Amino acid sequence: MIPEAEFLGPVETTLRRLILGLAIGAVLAALASAMLARSVIAAPLSRVVGELRHVEAFALEQVRRHPSRLKEIASLSGAIAEMASGLSAFRKFIPADLVRDLLRQGVEAKPGGHVQELSVMFIDIAGFTGLSERLGDRVVPLLSRYLDVTSEIIVANGGTIDKFIGDAVMAFWGAPQPQDDHAARCCRAALACRRAVEQSGLTDDLGQPLQIRIGVNSGRMLVGNIGSELRLNYTVIGDAVNVASRLEGANKSYGTQILIGEATERLARGAIVTREVDSIAVYGREEGLSVHELIGMVNGDAIDDEAVGWIADYERGLAAYRARRFTDALADFEAVLKRRGHDRPAELMRDRCRQLASAAPDAAWRAVAALATK
Repeated sequence: MIPEAEFLGPVETTLRRLILGLAIGAVLAALASAMLARSVIAAPLSRVVGELRHVEAFALEQVRRHPSRLKEIASLSGAIAEMASGLSAFRKFIPADLVRDLLRQGVEAKPGGHVQELSVMFIDIAGFTGLSERLGDRVVPLLSRYLDVTSEIIVANGGTIDKFIGDAVMAFWGAPQPQDDHAARCCRAALACRRAVEQSGLTDDLGQPLQIRIGVNSGRMLVGNIGSELRLNYTVIGDAVNVASRLEGANKSYGTQILIGEATERLARGAIVTREVDSIAVYGREEGLSVHELIGMVNGDAIDDEAVGWIADYERGLAAYRARRFTDALADFEAVLKRRGHDRPAELMRDRCRQLASAAPDAAWRAVAALATK
């Protein structure tokens, strides 16, 4: 008789060791499989998800293609990179920064908007109709360079480019990102656009420097996705927008380059240097509007004592003109011309004062100039 424990003991020990070894092997195999799955599947998928996040935020320039041992993941990464490349082509047609802001704010792509106080700017090339007729299709490179210059300035100053209308650029400030100083930003951009075009060396077909005209106005306007269910445009509409467009055209009558509305002057007062040019009734309106010429920024442009002097002379003459003291006004406008040599607004007001001084107006006369064209 042999004790069972003595006979089966070694077998049980071996069995326990075998089970323990199998358990440790299973754990190690599981860990190895997990690590392999992480490196081959999870990590590449995580990187692909990151690229999808870039696409979601419209940060298409950050999308990269990631190779993988798995054909399916490699194909998915390639498809995402190709999709980003395709979407990038549309960035030349839509403002990418605007899309990012709207996505960040959760604005849905459907018609809608709200009324808000903003500042809007219109830029146009003086004499572009004749220029385009003379140059034909050769005007495209010139127009492209001009739009590049102005667009860079607008974006750098926090503006939203609304649209290009031929040679005109429409932009606004204060949306989609709120800007308390939208009027001052708009004025700064207007001055920078004028300076950039002057320094760009752009010339017309006659070799003359390209001249631009700018109209700026502020006020409450509707901003949002305007259009239909098929096509939308994030834009601004309203009377204040129309006035800005008319002010751009009014530069032609006054020989100025940048005219701003009274609301813009009020909102940006203290940050800008202006002179009040006249009270005008823009085309399509009877109500008078105080119009100011933008001279410079208080802290950004060199405004000498001479400039301060002629601005004071002009505005003193304008006050006398409105008070029907045409002889006094004439003297002030002559003083401006003596200081500056040439000043189209002063010449225009001088001629008016001469006519009114020789033939006194009736009681219904208003110191408001009606513009007959846009």
